[in-house]
Amino acid sequence: MSKKIKIIVLTMISCLVFTITGFANSSKKSSDSVLLPEGVNESTGVDGYARGNYISSSYLNISNKGYGEIGIYASTLCHKPVKKIRMNVYLDRWDDKEQEWFQVDYYNFTYEYKEGDEDLTAVSESFSVLGLPTGCYYRLRGFHSVIPFEGGSESQGPVTDGVLITNGPAV
Repeated sequence: MSKKIKIIVLTMISCLVFTITGFANSSKKSSDSVLLPEGVNESTGVDGYARGNYISSSYLNISNKGYGEIGIYASTLCHKPVKKIRMNVYLDRWDDKEQEWFQVDYYNFTYEYKEGDEDLTAVSESFSVLGLPTGCYYRLRGFHSVIPFEGGSESQGPVTDGVLITNGPAV
């Protein structure tokens, strides 16, 4: 698949995923997450309002898929080719007693340009997590970074709001 087609497909998927979400957030600190009302089954964190020299935007999406399944989507879009893209995604659970977020899992994805490959400008991951306690609020925090060919680095940090993960069907 050509580079242009990959970018178009990723952009279209991102547009579809993120227009469905009713509660999107802008760049915010990780302490600014709120607990969304029961029945709001997804939240998107976007960090792209302050476009960098390389990163156009970074996205996180968490969703309650029902029956304890947590849906996770992460992507990083660049407007220039880079040498390496790294996405670190942190899954946090809200502790009512302590009134704060605690990290319960971590996912690391690294993509590196190799000679002869198409330009590295966009990456995404979509997966589900099972087996965590239900009836709890979960959110995502991200650290999306790129290493340009010229050296140095650039990063963004999207954060979602908290979504209640249910043991029954997602309502």
